[in-house]
Amino acid sequence: MIRSMTGFGAAEYLDDRVRVAVEVKAVNNRFVKLNLRTPEGLGAIEVDIDRLVRQHITRGTVNLTLAVSPRGAAARAPINTDVLMAYRDDLAAADQRMGTAADLGALLALPGVVGDAKVLLTGIEGLADRIRQVVAEALERLDAMRSAEGAATAADMEASLADIARRLKTIAARGPQVVAEYRDRLRERVQALLDGTELPVDDASLAREVAFYAERSDINEEAARLASHAEQFRALLGESGPGGRKLEFLAQEMHREVNTLGSKSNDADLAREVVEIKVDVDRLREQSQNVE
Repeated sequence: MIRSMTGFGAAEYLDDRVRVAVEVKAVNNRFVKLNLRTPEGLGAIEVDIDRLVRQHITRGTVNLTLAVSPRGAAARAPINTDVLMAYRDDLAAADQRMGTAADLGALLALPGVVGDAKVLLTGIEGLADRIRQVVAEALERLDAMRSAEGAATAADMEASLADIARRLKTIAARGPQVVAEYRDRLRERVQALLDGTELPVDDASLAREVAFYAERSDINEEAARLASHAEQFRALLGESGPGGRKLEFLAQEMHREVNTLGSKSNDADLAREVVEIKVDVDRLREQSQNVE
């Protein structure tokens, strides 16, 4: 079953040490494009996230946001004791020379005493596994939405294909009548022109003109190709795996055939049917651009 390229998925993990949240949005694109936002200090996990995304997505732009927040004891920035002691010794020596009293609390603001914020994340045990787990859950929910939207799109496409098939049957039944009506109208016009003269209607010339008209307006070949493309399109809707590019190609071929049908349809009834088919084909082209 086809899947849409658009969708949204989110997942979250929470314990007493960390909160991991992932949001992923997908929109149309002819190729795979990943826009990834991760907290500073977690660049190493981006390779794994890219791999997970490509296991789920074969076409589309994916915007993935990862938020990681330390909690509890893990949220406390570590103090670099060795650096702090070194500052204290330096300050004590300066106090001895200047006769002042040291403020140990002021040392916390000195460079290197308190660990950088990104150290909080890299110090949480098993964080990478948790992130991969949450990303996978968010992608599964994205897939569920894309599958549901794909099913609705497939149903709409099936309705368009059924309408095309019905109208092609009408065109096939109408074609011979168009030629017969043209023959009768031509005979009437020739007969009217010859009224009052002794010249007979040349049936051979009339037959040649009708044959030329029939050949020039023959749409059987285009209608057959259009019907064949429609059947291939319907078959692809039921196949598993990505088929958006094939559907786009078939929709383009159907558009080409229906344009030729329109240029050859000299009958008002046929022209109306062709216009409605073109509406269906245009809808299929637009929808196939949103299929993975």
